[in-house]
Amino acid sequence: MFRRYQTSADIPDSVVKSHQKLYGIVIDVSDGDTLRLYHTPYLQWLQSPPAKKRGMSKYSISVRLAAVDAPEVSHFGKPAQPFSKEAKDFLSSQVLGKRVSVVPLAKDQYGRLVATVNYRQLYVFKKNASHEMLRQGLATIYRGGNAQYDGELKLLERTEAEAKRAKRGIWSLKKSEFVSPAEYKRANR
Repeated sequence: MFRRYQTSADIPDSVVKSHQKLYGIVIDVSDGDTLRLYHTPYLQWLQSPPAKKRGMSKYSISVRLAAVDAPEVSHFGKPAQPFSKEAKDFLSSQVLGKRVSVVPLAKDQYGRLVATVNYRQLYVFKKNASHEMLRQGLATIYRGGNAQYDGELKLLERTEAEAKRAKRGIWSLKKSEFVSPAEYKRANR
């Protein structure tokens, strides 16, 4: 509560299991479903993150947005999926450099904190990053192992269906062009 967690590894399992809300500033967005959080607990919430980008993995928490899977950016010599840049850019526009609240749900196989990420828009409207990614058609519902929905699966399914009907983002692709992020990852292992 008052202790600053440097990385995901520093967060005790009891905090994750109890879904204890964490607060911080988003200092980087890796792709459409992963970000880095500089944790600012109570009495330290005015503290600013270091200006240097180098070595940020030593002082920030890697957070995977719960319930969604965004198109894959290019890495390890593999090409980017359609709409991966748009997904990353949209998430960046919503949270980068902003204070957010994070509700931890689990840790994944890579040590990232799987969490619900909430932020304010215009200081009034509370937004859920996973919902917004689905609403914009820039992610699919994550259906892989250890999927975390925080009791919102039906709402997420309705949000994804609305984006499909409106042909937003990835849903604007022809069926012959569409490959879900999960299928893309399986094919490119």
